[in-house]
Amino acid sequence: MSFPSYVSRNGALISPAEALIPVFNPALYGAYGVYESMPVFKGIVFAQRPHLERLARSAAIIELPLPADLPAFERWIADLLAAHGRPDCTLRIFVVGANNNGESTVFIWPQPAAVYPAEFYAAGATAITFEARRCLPEAKSLNSLASYLAQKHARAAGVHEAFLHHDGCLTEGSNSNLFALLNGILLTAPAGQVLSGVTRTQLMELAAQNGVIVRERRLRLADLPRWTECFITSSSRRLMPITVIDGQPVGDGRVGPVTRRLMAIFDEFFQREIGNA
Repeated sequence: MSFPSYVSRNGALISPAEALIPVFNPALYGAYGVYESMPVFKGIVFAQRPHLERLARSAAIIELPLPADLPAFERWIADLLAAHGRPDCTLRIFVVGANNNGESTVFIWPQPAAVYPAEFYAAGATAITFEARRCLPEAKSLNSLASYLAQKHARAAGVHEAFLHHDGCLTEGSNSNLFALLNGILLTAPAGQVLSGVTRTQLMELAAQNGVIVRERRLRLADLPRWTECFITSSSRRLMPITVIDGQPVGDGRVGPVTRRLMAIFDEFFQREIGNA
């Protein structure tokens, strides 16, 4: 699937050509909107309700009224996927602010699922650091300029991801959450400083259930050379190891045992969730 046949606009199926936003919409000049991306496998949306709950939280942070409750969103998603034959895809949801105090508009559409090289999981992917900070980091808002610039620099450097940092501390990837192993403890930036991903939250729960210590702490840039393992999480990637940052190996430059163990634990959880849906 290269392009959707339909887009859902507040529950109505329309053609992609009709999915327009007026130039006067505050989403364009004020980034007044929120979004989500959800992986779909065999027509099943992975972690649909947690993603929609985060969408609602993001909307509340920027004081954006949703035009319907979450069960309505679920019906719109089901109708849209049925119209496309329940494909494997990435489902995108944009909620944009209204013109002249009208109703917010929800656009939902499927797009091709992200596919990453198997080598990234076997030997690890690469990353750079990039000085930037996102506005209102706890909200997944349309104000994604910092992430866009970070991704642009990552592509220019020929690496997979860019890690944002400011005031001497790393926070998150351009579109992922960041974990690092330091002195035998798995660390990730505090939730209030980052966009806490659905996969991040699930991974932290699974780690705790399996005896892996995880702490939310500031990730000092100066400590990066002492990291022994590193990985990122996102709904599309699940857990992806990072073995080189800014051209320097993380630890011994190989995917570490803690990362491999958590990858296996999360993959088992993922398969179980999809199978039970």
